[in-house]
Amino acid sequence: MIESMTGYGASERNGLKVEMRSVNHRFLDLNIKAPPFFLKYEIGIRNLIKESFHRGHIDVYVTVTPENTYKVSVNKEFVKGLVGALKEVRDECQLSGEIDFSAVLSFKEAVITEMAETPEEAVIEAFNEAIERLKAMRQKEGNELLSEITKHLDSIEASLGQIKDITSGATERLFNKTKNKLRELVDSMPIDDARILQEAALLTEKYDIAEEIQRLGSHLKQLRQNLMNNDKIGRKLDFLLQELNREVNTITSKTDLYAVNAVAVDLKSEIEKLREQVQNIQ
Repeated sequence: MIESMTGYGASERNGLKVEMRSVNHRFLDLNIKAPPFFLKYEIGIRNLIKESFHRGHIDVYVTVTPENTYKVSVNKEFVKGLVGALKEVRDECQLSGEIDFSAVLSFKEAVITEMAETPEEAVIEAFNEAIERLKAMRQKEGNELLSEITKHLDSIEASLGQIKDITSGATERLFNKTKNKLRELVDSMPIDDARILQEAALLTEKYDIAEEIQRLGSHLKQLRQNLMNNDKIGRKLDFLLQELNREVNTITSKTDLYAVNAVAVDLKSEIEKLREQVQNIQ
């Protein structure tokens, strides 16, 4: 099963939310945005992600729900001491009234606010779940890509078949045509038939596209074989498509057959469409 580089996965555990978005990239590029408490987990989490993904730009967002962001408690020792001191002043100065609780809490020392920390187990569980969901979406996208890629490969193979039909027997015809033309040109010169045949063979080889056709077929076979693999095939496919395009360019430069060049235009168009699809494969 091939895997796309496009996808989304999210998970939420113990008030911790993890979101992961993935898009195309030549290599694995991780960008993590998280609260300060996450710093001590970052190296381990990066390694966890690298175990599952090999290519793609992945944005990771770690957030905590508001009710879990801070842990709030009353500084009892400070409040007791403050209330006792206020009562003592009130009695000594013979003041009336009770101690106002809201006034006591207005002192910044009365309330302790700490950043809540999510347990490590919850962090790992949240990331494992988000990774699995991202991977599942990337694989789903990969299946859809495989369907499109197969259609383009079928079209390319059909075009290659057309070129084979058009050029069937072309090498022999080209050789005979070149041989006869050379004989006409050197009719009055003392050149033997062996030399003429040798020159005709060299010129025929220069314009013969049989080897390019054979290599195109070989590259297409390798493309299909690689599609049967399920991991890290994007770069291999891209390389093979570059080779396909190079062979088609060579064919158009070597032949003057209009029918072949017309099919070659369609071939290049299909190869370009295929490259666009392959760019998104891990």
